[in-house]
Amino acid sequence: MRTLRAITVFYVASLIGAPLYLVFHETLIQGSHGLWISLHDPQMLAAMRLTAVIALVVTPFNVIFGVGASLAIVRRPTRWTRILDLGIDVPLAISPIIVGVMLELAYSFNGWFGAPLAEHGFRIMFSWPGIAMASAVVSLPLVSRELIPLLREIGESQELTAATLGAGTWRTFFTITLPAMRWALAYGLLLTLARVIGEYGAVLIVSGNVAFQTQTLTLNIGENFENYNQSLGFTGASLLALTSIIALFTLNIIKQREGSRREH
Repeated sequence: MRTLRAITVFYVASLIGAPLYLVFHETLIQGSHGLWISLHDPQMLAAMRLTAVIALVVTPFNVIFGVGASLAIVRRPTRWTRILDLGIDVPLAISPIIVGVMLELAYSFNGWFGAPLAEHGFRIMFSWPGIAMASAVVSLPLVSRELIPLLREIGESQELTAATLGAGTWRTFFTITLPAMRWALAYGLLLTLARVIGEYGAVLIVSGNVAFQTQTLTLNIGENFENYNQSLGFTGASLLALTSIIALFTLNIIKQREGSRREH
């Protein structure tokens, strides 16, 4: 067992620990002045703002969709909900690059939906709506895949009891269903947020990567490394890594609370 543990620790340290340490090390080695300059780079600030906007737009929509889809799949199973259950997993099964290509084929100026939308003045590809769509697709399953197992485990006996006592659908949802799944919902929300702000492949295809317009933070990091602006690249990478670490600790706390709740 000790050998297995040592191999596991070495494996994780080699793949995650050492690279993560080097990212923070290369960021901090700039010194406070260099870090200050990097954090106030206009192009990086614009990329950070766009990333924040995309996250604020996509995350609530995917949370609402995840809750609705999960309730439909578990509480009202039909042939269509089974198809929906399978369809939700598609973004997990294909590469984000393929997601970007599919969206471009459908919503580009000569695409099936892009051409009629362009005639009415709506531009999807190479603008922030396209980035939002790509980010929404790749993070689509994360909320529902946390809620569906929980809803199946807790059953619907309490919801049926509330209904027999005269509670309506919405009152039952807010007083019974939502409190029961709050930690799993928070877990899925944080996973969705982390995926949205860290997405690269799909966003690269649909955005055009135009500085100050359609460049997210991940694209800005990639461009800085390609142009040998390593100080800016490492600073942006550290910001994303720090965000992921904070989300990881938050998720760990949520999991512990969820485990304690189930034990009691």
